[in-house]
Amino acid sequence: MRLVAFQDLVPGMEIADDFYSIDGGILAKKGAIISEKYIENLSHFEIPYLYILDSFSVDIKVNCTITSGVRNSATQNLKSLYEAVSNGNIDLYHNALQACLESVDQLTEDIISNKIELYDVFDIKMIENYIYQQPVNVTVISLIIGKSLNLSSLEMYRLACGAFFHDIGNALLPESVLSKDGKLTEDELNLVRTHAQEGYRFAKDEFNLPMRSYLAILQHHERYDGKGYPMGKKKNEISIFGRIVAIADVFDALSSKRRTRQALSPTQAYKIILEGA
Repeated sequence: MRLVAFQDLVPGMEIADDFYSIDGGILAKKGAIISEKYIENLSHFEIPYLYILDSFSVDIKVNCTITSGVRNSATQNLKSLYEAVSNGNIDLYHNALQACLESVDQLTEDIISNKIELYDVFDIKMIENYIYQQPVNVTVISLIIGKSLNLSSLEMYRLACGAFFHDIGNALLPESVLSKDGKLTEDELNLVRTHAQEGYRFAKDEFNLPMRSYLAILQHHERYDGKGYPMGKKKNEISIFGRIVAIADVFDALSSKRRTRQALSPTQAYKIILEGA
């Protein structure tokens, strides 16, 4: 199979992997043959790419570690948690938290137990669902980095917890700011920058996570040169979890399409991170 931009789809191609809607339903089903009508129906959604099979890719085999179904389940669990937290529904968010922790277990076990493929680093996101899909992919990337550093299974789980909930502070921000299409005002930007510290405080009060996991939530916007936030920490003042999740967060943001810009290729994103290191 191969990755094809939506505008390059042509009739006769076959969908190679399920693609899910913002609500978790299947928009493009694996095995479906693309027609003009199929393309027209999908054009109403902001789908950047699809994995397809055609004469050029029929012999290309990709064995992904994290399936699209596992990603979708984790995304929907996180979406339920964010909505419950945003609405202040304590009963619902404790149930959603448990479902999220089950997703963390699944992602951690899958990465520890299997060979990693490049496919696992890249996830196709719908712009409308970015806020929920992004933490899932950041978790996967963080775990891949952790595995390359030979972290223990326990440390991998702690890292995954911090990565999965690293942006929980966004659930405490106004939806009007999070979903704004244009450039944020200075006041709005300052408000968004509170999400790391407020998310850290909220998680410590409400979630029962491993202690080191909270540092990933607090420090994922700190930078090695000390120019990050919220505390301006630098170099080894930033915890290993904070550094890993910061790298994963930037890589995923750069390689994802947003309404204000196109996605960079993984190679371009990697180069920018190295230049800023």
